[in-house]
Amino acid sequence: MHSSQPALPSGFPGNQFRVQDGGFRTLHAPILDPDSGGARRPAPGCGVVPIRADKNAIAGEGERIRFSLLMSTYQGDDPEHCRQALQSICDNSVLPDDLVLVLDGPAPEPLIAAIASFSHRLPLRLVHLSENRGLGEALAVGLEHCRYNWVARFDADDICMPDRFERQLAFIAENPHVDAFSSPVEEFRESPGETNRLLKSVPCGSHALAVYARRRNPLNHMAVMFRKDRVLAAGNYQGDACFEDYALWVRLLQQGACLDNMAESTVWVRAGRSMVMRRGGWRYARAEYDVQRKFLTSGFIGFPEFIRNLAVRIPVRLLSVGLRTGIYAICLRRTVR
Repeated sequence: MHSSQPALPSGFPGNQFRVQDGGFRTLHAPILDPDSGGARRPAPGCGVVPIRADKNAIAGEGERIRFSLLMSTYQGDDPEHCRQALQSICDNSVLPDDLVLVLDGPAPEPLIAAIASFSHRLPLRLVHLSENRGLGEALAVGLEHCRYNWVARFDADDICMPDRFERQLAFIAENPHVDAFSSPVEEFRESPGETNRLLKSVPCGSHALAVYARRRNPLNHMAVMFRKDRVLAAGNYQGDACFEDYALWVRLLQQGACLDNMAESTVWVRAGRSMVMRRGGWRYARAEYDVQRKFLTSGFIGFPEFIRNLAVRIPVRLLSVGLRTGIYAICLRRTVR
């Protein structure tokens, strides 16, 4: 047992929660157990609460769309970055109606404390995976627990713009046929207020997006919103290492779903050297080959596109971090003025 623990907010029934060193601590937020069908773990004064999706996103005229927010974190995430991410949700003009945060494996004490500090300010529910399973499987489990059919995605180290959800809900209202969409994002190194942020754009219009998807990922995952039922029908997130989102969007397109993008940014993304490092090396190059091979065998791309994509993408994965950073900045991004 831990001899000393940081103070946690009270109000939720306490739940025993295993931490990295095998001890236990009390976390004052509902913890969902994926092995018990989505029920809260038993705790004093806390009954079993079934989790189900609400297909009626709009209850009536004049009422806004209700939506869930899906996040995942693991022991490698910086607690302060996670705190900033959750604070940016609190600061939004529209709050999510449901926030499912997956703890993917053992979690260190400071990360748990950062999350727990928001248990009174956000509709936060935790799904704890006893082992680290990777982002794809963590999101697949978390999605099953989302209450509403519209689901927004967000990473635990990025920052939502203050009106992100308000603008995204307006986009849904104006485009009722859309099944999944995202927006451009602005990448920063230290602070979203810094100059020379880099814009990662994505195409607008379903036709342009479908063409673009044969070469590059057509949606910015950290800024996406989608219909849960369409994603589940497409097989949910799967074990496509490093490309779980790209592979999902391709399956949606193959099933006839309508994908699109907003024209203006909604998320500030924490980039820099660490992000570029994660997107390179032999492991990443192999994952790139595997996903392109899957696109080929499924008929999404032809053999000439398969060869072109590998010829363009694989060498970039094997470059030094410095050269890869330069290619990202010069060829794949533009500076925000």
